Amino acid sequence: MDFHLTKFQQDIFELVKDVSIKKLNDGNIFEDDDKQAFSREKWKSCAETDIFALSLEEQYGGMGESMLTMALAIQALGRYCNDEGLIFSACAHFCTCIVPIWQLGTEFLKEKYLPKLLTGEYIGGNGSTEADAGSDLSSMITKVTKDGNDYLLNGSKIFVTNGPIADVLILYGIHQDGIKLANISGFVVEKGFLGASVGQTFHKMGLRTSPLAEIILNDCRIPEENLLGRERFGIMGFNKSMYWERILMSAYHLGAMEQQFNIALDYSKKRKQFNTRIKDFQSVSNKLVEMRANIETSKWLLYNVCWKYDTGKVDLADASMVKLVVSNAKVKNSLDAVQIFGAYGYMKEYLVEKQLRDSIAATIYSGTSEIQKKIISENLENIDG
Repeated sequence: MDFHLTKFQQDIFELVKDVSIKKLNDGNIFEDDDKQAFSREKWKSCAETDIFALSLEEQYGGMGESMLTMALAIQALGRYCNDEGLIFSACAHFCTCIVPIWQLGTEFLKEKYLPKLLTGEYIGGNGSTEADAGSDLSSMITKVTKDGNDYLLNGSKIFVTNGPIADVLILYGIHQDGIKLANISGFVVEKGFLGASVGQTFHKMGLRTSPLAEIILNDCRIPEENLLGRERFGIMGFNKSMYWERILMSAYHLGAMEQQFNIALDYSKKRKQFNTRIKDFQSVSNKLVEMRANIETSKWLLYNVCWKYDTGKVDLADASMVKLVVSNAKVKNSLDAVQIFGAYGYMKEYLVEKQLRDSIAATIYSGTSEIQKKIISENLENIDG
């Protein structure tokens, strides 16, 4: 196990850092947050780093790099870009749309969609959650029926990241015969497909620059060739998405915690009370120590699971472990950062207030912490301590 970075990994990290500082932090993030404004200019600048193409094979426009390289690029985004909603949308685009097409799609689907998704010309997303079906996918009621050479989807999906702006969505539905999880199919659905429309848009506590919406499916007609992989193999596509998402969202969380720590440390050295830097009060320095320890723990867990994947060891429990630990650390560090800033940390003019709001959903999306614990508990005997 060797985490010394290659020259390419160092270069991509520096490239993402440079673009983040010069282009992704343009404008007023607080105004964008208030307005829930997604920036296509920032999206374009982010895509121009080729971040979406890192892990895919060259034949699809990719670079054939490792998962660790991809995670390092996302970590750099988290560390230097202060628009966490943009980062969240980018992770969802890659993990929930590009990954299932890349790993399960036919050559037709790969050749048709991947080039534009990798360059960011298309924006992608995923619709699996329903009003009564979140963690329990078998409870979904969106119906799949066959109509000649097409499929029809009827139902609705909620909390679809990138829903209002997506050009391509991976949508899941359940056949009316068969056994629950073995009965779900996934489909590549383009904007403009007959019967698919954007419904309610949602107003969120945090990650507000990442748009979220309901997708309504009323006899949505999908060509047979847009079936993702094989019929009734949808849960496989969903699991592959979640595996990557739990890891890359953790990479974003790690970078965001590094950015936040540096802000809090700098403030603690400048802020004085009783003629003493607050950093020199043990109650504050203890918080900084714990924040740093959370960062280092998260980093080694993340890099380790990436190394395992890159050496052929794929385990859903590993991804769940990373997601559980890192998401909890992000919330804890955000609370500590606000406490270090005191009343200023509660004000919208300070980034730590926004960072706290952005952190809260970390333990919910990509599977709640409770679901991660369930997955880990079912695999305890297989975890090599």
